[in-house]
Amino acid sequence: MRRRALGDPVSEGRRVWEWIQRVRPLHPSLDLWRPTADSPQEAEQAPPITQDYLLHLIHGVQAISDDPDFGLAPAFSGRIGQGNKLELSFNTPTPGSAGVSLMIGEALGAALDTSEAFADTLMYTTATIFTPNTIGALTRKDHPLNPTPEPYNYIPGWKMFFASDSPHYQRATQLATNIAPVGNGAIFTFGTPNTYPTILEQW
Repeated sequence: MRRRALGDPVSEGRRVWEWIQRVRPLHPSLDLWRPTADSPQEAEQAPPITQDYLLHLIHGVQAISDDPDFGLAPAFSGRIGQGNKLELSFNTPTPGSAGVSLMIGEALGAALDTSEAFADTLMYTTATIFTPNTIGALTRKDHPLNPTPEPYNYIPGWKMFFASDSPHYQRATQLATNIAPVGNGAIFTFGTPNTYPTILEQW
């Protein structure tokens, strides 16, 4: 999942914390979030992250960054070495934008592959919290990316969210196999986790 939204780093951090609280009950691998660490042993012994920890870390990384744009991987959930990793980026690709990426681990990935209802719930929850100017996608890393940018200027995904004022909204509507309105846009499903690249090639 990825998104783009306007917001200062601290306010975006609060929004990320709200998202963590909302997704925790959705799957066992999303329940416990701990700080990323230099070794598996340190990660195992780390206490659960708190909102204060998250906001302090974002502020600290921003303070030592030589450039306006910066990123960090503050937390992970699930089994060590096989879990889900959270990554945040700020002021990239454009000043004032923010991004959230969830690198999906084995257990969560298997659950998403086998239950479209669960995938829809995760996307709906994410789109509801990260509303402004959002593009979200559920992607599979075993599908290679094209060497040139996609026409919709984003990473292709099985499920993607476009705001209703996006210039790509109409074409997404034409190609989607299912459309679920939410917030300021809609979640578009393009086939299945195996077939979405073929559908999106028609864009």
